[in-house]
Amino acid sequence: MKKLDIEKKTFSSGLTAQVVLRKGFKQKFFGIIVDLGSSDKQIPGAAHYLEHLLFSKKSGDITERFDEIGASTNAFTSYNATMFYANSIDNISKIVDLLFELVGDPNFSKKSIDKERPIIDQELAMYRDEPTWPISDSIMKQLFGDSNLGLDIGGTSQTIKKINSRNLAKIYQENYTANNMHFIAVGDFAPSAVTRLFGQIKKLDKQYLQSGQKREHTFKPEMGNLGLKEFKNKTEVPYFCLGVKLPDFKKVLVNNDLGQILVEIMLESLLGENSSWYQDKMVHGELTSPLQFGVNYTRQGNFATILGINNGNNLLNNVKETLFSSEKTAEQMDELKDLFEMQKKVSMATLLSAFNNLSELGFELAEEAINGENIFDTIKLLQQMNFEKYWQICQDLLAESETCSVFSTVE
Repeated sequence: MKKLDIEKKTFSSGLTAQVVLRKGFKQKFFGIIVDLGSSDKQIPGAAHYLEHLLFSKKSGDITERFDEIGASTNAFTSYNATMFYANSIDNISKIVDLLFELVGDPNFSKKSIDKERPIIDQELAMYRDEPTWPISDSIMKQLFGDSNLGLDIGGTSQTIKKINSRNLAKIYQENYTANNMHFIAVGDFAPSAVTRLFGQIKKLDKQYLQSGQKREHTFKPEMGNLGLKEFKNKTEVPYFCLGVKLPDFKKVLVNNDLGQILVEIMLESLLGENSSWYQDKMVHGELTSPLQFGVNYTRQGNFATILGINNGNNLLNNVKETLFSSEKTAEQMDELKDLFEMQKKVSMATLLSAFNNLSELGFELAEEAINGENIFDTIKLLQQMNFEKYWQICQDLLAESETCSVFSTVE
């Protein structure tokens, strides 16, 4: 596979930047990612609050200025990072200016902070209205307790009340530093445009960004109170969820992304729609819809969740038994090997498809830049992975894991 053509630069402040050259694309993607996620130590929800607040400038909402030059802009907060980005065809220089102003010129006035609070509170309320929210909330609290990782990315109505101009400014000053940021541009850029872009970034770096202490990427998992919880559900559909607290992927592998992919393949192979387990449960009416899988890695803990419609406690126990049973028949191992090869191809296709979506590619490469990962290393390691090695890695991860469960019954 031909590697992407990428120009990289590190500035004296510690800011890193890359321009990813994708010939033939009219649209261009620009982003700045900050090495501050919702699970990092702070007032719960503060990273997400900052993401919202930075769009509010003394002159008004900066989104309108992006709109005026034909660019769309947005942002997101994940467990590991906060990212601000824009897409456009023209006005490259103006977009880059606005992105640096967006992240580098905060407005910590009491008025702007108070204005944002009900907006975020409404967003949190919208999430709480989702039928599976009580299950997801409960499983995360069991896995990681009252730590930031155990709470919603946006915090809670109680925690966001504690956010004010002083503590928000402190969090910003400690984390929004040049050496905790990475700039990325993806598109069809001429060599002269790349040179001008790096020159512009150097000036904007000095104008907007401050120096500070670089975040350490140390795996320090938070602890929760694992167990089994049952509650009455207000919706007509009962759910169950199995939470699996996983060890540091880098203890078993050299690559977090690969660890995430392998666990996803394992869940799909054992419990997914193509497995004999799934087909048997559907035939006997124990399952009425596919299970939903989630696998995440963070500095505060790695975890997997398995969510499904609850048709009795036996199904939850059977999911757990199927996942953790290391004794498989020869026929079962043959099936797992076939499913591994199929899911491996699906994962490879998913990774490669991002190359043709500028936004997805920008997100992926930006997140890897701050996490010390490399998509080409991931692809190469996945290509080289055989079934025997994959299965042993999964067994090693499961051997060090812990579980908790939640299920609901209809009122």
